[in-house]
Order: sequence, then structure tokens, then C-alpha cells
Amino acid sequence: MTELRERVALITGASSGIGAELARELARRGCHVGLLARREDRLVELAESLRATGSRASWATADVSSTEATHAALDALATELGGCDIAIANAGYGRPEPPAKFEPGRAMAMYDVNLLGTLRVVDWALPRFLDQRSGHLVGIASVASYFGLTHAAAYCGSKAAMRVHLQSLRLSLRPKGIAVTTICPGFVKSELTDLNKAPMPFMWPTEKAARRIADSIERRRREDIFPWQMKLLVILLTRLLPNGLAERMLSGRRAT
Repeated sequence: MTELRERVALITGASSGIGAELARELARRGCHVGLLARREDRLVELAESLRATGSRASWATADVSSTEATHAALDALATELGGCDIAIANAGYGRPEPPAKFEPGRAMAMYDVNLLGTLRVVDWALPRFLDQRSGHLVGIASVASYFGLTHAAAYCGSKAAMRVHLQSLRLSLRPKGIAVTTICPGFVKSELTDLNKAPMPFMWPTEKAARRIADSIERRRREDIFPWQMKLLVILLTRLLPNGLAERMLSGRRAT
């Protein structure tokens, strides 16, 4: 288990949902946290609340679809907090993609945030981690990265590419002393799930998910799929059932 006290963790998508709650949880465990997102007012409020508890917290605004803005914000946070030990690519979003409401460019925009936003964090963090011969890359993917779901091609595809990219990095970086953790949650309560009208089985409260993710970071887990019901579903659909039967089962499911 890795001691998190006095470690510097930089988190994208930190203004709400998993990102904000994970920042609180890591701060409770002694981390210094750098908060990156688009909404300045949310970041200021979160940073002030963390500082009020005695934690060190800094914030910087950026849209992860911009390489220049993302790297400049991460530079500023690392300078203020004294480096980076854990880089967490959490920023992402999803929305239904029914054929009847198809919009050219929407899929590319989702890939730009979910996949390329993660790669921008990797591009910034990896040279530093290689120089210091230590570090931890963390990506928040999804259970939906394991299969295509109805009306969710870009979301599932972008999260799948993210998950496999991080897996390959993990294999390459293990001899260098750099950990790579991929988190694949099911439904977690957030602003996005609040707008979802479809059934969302086995949903976890944000605080519970943040504790689980912090545990995975602390234990340097390779990959973590939760809750257990969703992990069982992944095993069933990807390893045990024929593809045709699995697709019939998936045809009515929505993304997580």
C-alpha cells in the first residue's frame, strides 16, 4: 500500500461529481490536491473548503479539449504544490446518441474530452514521472468501456480506447516504477446521472465511489471495476456468452 500523505495529486474534471468528491477524499488522506476544471466558481469553493480543513489545495481553470490550456493549468498547479505524484484523468462526459438525433461532430467532441483529454494529461505527466522514476497515472473510464451499448457509440468507444491505452501503458511502465490504474465504475450519482431518465441499476453514492477509487490509488491497483454486480456482468458478457447472445442482451442497455 502506498502512503498518500504529503503526496501531490492533480485531478481533471474536479468541479463536481467523482472529481470533486475524490479531491475531498484524497485530502482527508493527507494528499495535497490540485483541482482542474472549466468552472472557476466551483473550483474556488472546493479549494476554500479543503483549505478550511487544513489541507493544501490549488485550482486552475482549463478545458481538457485544449492541449495548451490543459498543460498550462497543470504546470501552474505543479509549481504551486511542489510537483506531481499522482495525475488523475477524470474529466469526461456522456450523452445519449440516438440515430434520430444524430449530429455530425458530436462523437468527435466526446472523443476529444474522454480520450484525448486523458492523453493530454498523460503527455504532460509521463515525461515528469520518467525523469523522477516514480509516479502514478489514474484514468476514470467506465464499465461501458467493455462493450457497445444502445445509443452510446462515442461514449463506449472513447472509454474503451482510454482503457486499452492505459492498459498498454501499464505494461510498458511497470519496469520504470510508474503505476497505471484504470477505474471502471458503473452508475455513480452525479449531475449527469441526475439528467438520465433510463434505469440505472446498482447506483453508488458519489462519496462511496470516491472512497473506493482512493483505495485503488492507495493500493496501486491495476484496474478496478465496481460495483461487483457490474464486474460480474462484464465477465458474463465478454468471457462466457457467445457474441450474438451478448449483443441481444446489450441491445436494451444504456451506458454507465
